[in-house]
Amino acid sequence: MTLSWTEDLNTGVPEIDSENRRLVEFINTLSEARNTGDRTLVGNVLDQLLDFVVNHFMFEEHLMEQANYEFRAAHEKIHEIFAKRLAAFRGRYANGENVCDELHTMLKNWMEIHIKQEDKAYAASLQQVIDKEGGQTWVTGIMQRLFGT
Repeated sequence: MTLSWTEDLNTGVPEIDSENRRLVEFINTLSEARNTGDRTLVGNVLDQLLDFVVNHFMFEEHLMEQANYEFRAAHEKIHEIFAKRLAAFRGRYANGENVCDELHTMLKNWMEIHIKQEDKAYAASLQQVIDKEGGQTWVTGIMQRLFGT
């Protein structure tokens, strides 16, 4: 079954929403791997996901820092735990373990819990700063400074 992005996942910050949509792509690729038994595809998802998470979390955490988000430390700790779990999945996969189903479930739960609750909470605080700092160009400027895009 293919998963689709739903409006209730939107944080209201287009750059964050765009990046979070990539999780749907990862989940759907894992679904394909489950259906076909393609172990290599699972490894590819893990590699891409680890790279994505490092960059995405760095971006989010920088935004939270710039916005003086009061629960930033807790949010960053959640990111750290998630990244460690992904690294553990990668290690288990490298040792020959089938991690596809468990990884798929973790990513779906991340969308349901982290994005809908944690990301939306800081996005509301961030929106106040965006409005004060002159709109969406503030976020775009941070993205350009971090990634040169």
